[in-house]
Amino acid sequence: MNTPPYDVIVIGAGPAGLTAATGAAHAGLKVLCLDKLAPGGALINLGELHDFGEASTGPDVASRLTDEATAAGVELGFGEVSAVTGTGPFAVETTDGEAHSARAVVTATGLNKGKLGLPNEEEYEGRGLSHCAHCDAPLVAGEPVIVAGAGGWAKLEAEELLRVTSQVTVIDAQPGEAFAGVKRLVGRIVGLEGGNGLESVVVETAGQRNSIPTSAVFVYVGQSPAAEFLPDSLARDATGHIVVDAEGRTAMPAAFAAGDVRSGARYHLADAIADGQRAAQSVVSALKKS
Repeated sequence: MNTPPYDVIVIGAGPAGLTAATGAAHAGLKVLCLDKLAPGGALINLGELHDFGEASTGPDVASRLTDEATAAGVELGFGEVSAVTGTGPFAVETTDGEAHSARAVVTATGLNKGKLGLPNEEEYEGRGLSHCAHCDAPLVAGEPVIVAGAGGWAKLEAEELLRVTSQVTVIDAQPGEAFAGVKRLVGRIVGLEGGNGLESVVVETAGQRNSIPTSAVFVYVGQSPAAEFLPDSLARDATGHIVVDAEGRTAMPAAFAAGDVRSGARYHLADAIADGQRAAQSVVSALKKS
């Protein structure tokens, strides 16, 4: 076990995690923020942000949040967390054999990538199925594309795609808001077609199935909370998201959750940052009392 133990370990260095870590560090707590990839989380894959209240890109915001965290004294670490045990202090283990301890833990790991739930889905990963419009939009410039899903991050991806093509269709199982310049279908994708990469999808809508030509599907349905490493005893909702109160506290003392991994999250950047701020306040309050 690494010594000395940390006051707080934040698992996930996306917008919620970095914000929570920064807030806790500003209060004088010793904070480690762990992520399996580079800091920034989903922000790294987002282009221009249209509804964040400032002209910036996802990587710009990720860089700013990372700089704020390190300036506050947050230690950034890299490693995929494999298990969290204990009830405070907690033991946090990574897949590469590292172990850390802390008085409190904040889980802000976001979501696993989306899945359509089709048997041949893996065949089209990287050959028409994508999870990053900012990364892959240049490959489909001027071509018909589909965004599967309609809320939160999916809307940002649709807006990113509109920068390179006017042929964007959003397909979602539930009626929702219309996106300017985007065709919307209420239905679900039930088939993928194409020999040398994706060429079309089969869409079921209003009880009928139709084939729709497309060069790519950007998948934002079937996303699951990235919380497999947490104890089964930690309360989750029906979709596997961590149940928290209004302040980000779980039912387990000194364990908190923020951002898209928590129950009731709306998958918006501003909400994730606000979640991180609340979690930081709750952690500081809990540890100052102990």
